Amino acid sequence: VSEGFAAMDMEPAVLVAAVIVILSIVFLVSMRGGGGGKPRGAKFLNKSRQTVTLGERTNISHDTVRFRFVLPDATPVLGLPVGKHFKLFAPAPKGVVDGQWNGRDDPEDGEKEIERKYTPTTSDDEVGYVDLVIKVYKGGVIDRFPDGGKMSQYMDSLKVGDTMDIQGPIGMHEYLGAGRFKSGSKELACKRLGMMAGGTGITPMLQVMAAILKDPSDKTQISLLYANQTESDILVRDMLDELAAKHASRLKVHYTLDRPPAGWKFSSGFITEEMISEHLPPPADDTLVLMCGPPPMIKFACIANLDKLGYSKKSYVAF
Repeated sequence: VSEGFAAMDMEPAVLVAAVIVILSIVFLVSMRGGGGGKPRGAKFLNKSRQTVTLGERTNISHDTVRFRFVLPDATPVLGLPVGKHFKLFAPAPKGVVDGQWNGRDDPEDGEKEIERKYTPTTSDDEVGYVDLVIKVYKGGVIDRFPDGGKMSQYMDSLKVGDTMDIQGPIGMHEYLGAGRFKSGSKELACKRLGMMAGGTGITPMLQVMAAILKDPSDKTQISLLYANQTESDILVRDMLDELAAKHASRLKVHYTLDRPPAGWKFSSGFITEEMISEHLPPPADDTLVLMCGPPPMIKFACIANLDKLGYSKKSYVAF
């Protein structure tokens, strides 16, 4: 991912140590209620390295855990602008084979710790905590990936009361509201927002999507094209479908799978020109396309096809 915005460990193939950050129940309640007032309190993130404490962990499924990290009373607001992310740090593990991780040379071999960038979907409307829902990639489940995911397995070992170091905000992109984005030194504006995500790349899309949909004054139209390998790999599908049903005039969601099941009603295969033409807004001065996913997908399936369809380079951003 070009800017490191995706919430993934960047391990080989499907066994990235990925963070799947989803909206908390409190956030969904605020969405159903049309938003909420701005919280009061000092902001926690200040670009320096700090510590958060695990206050609660809940098993969502056999391989997914929600972690609630508690923020200090003195700084109860996370302070993460929409579109930004933060880093978490953990001790560096050793692979099954010395100097390797999942059968390849480990670029972090010899390091004392690892760090990964994550994009939460919880916003500053949630005071006193930040929720991360992690899909744990355990070693030994697939023969080709004997080591699994580094960060996800470390987080799975955490117990309530344990701490992690965090640093942020970081990142080049920020959603300013009302269809306006800041990307580096540039400000971009749109009325129609296309999104293409692959796997864990849904995380920053959810963050921006949630900010738009909970603001009734934000009239930005959103279209999401979400690619995965199998139907079971579709992350937070229930939430996406619920949001699409609730905000039918503002959000359209379409899926494509490499290996679809029988009777699959959506698209099959990699993202194509035809999929983009059918499911994303056409190229125009008021159209912007956001992308997040594995680098090959971004390069060959997203950018290459956007260029073929006549989207200007200033009209798309890779997170």
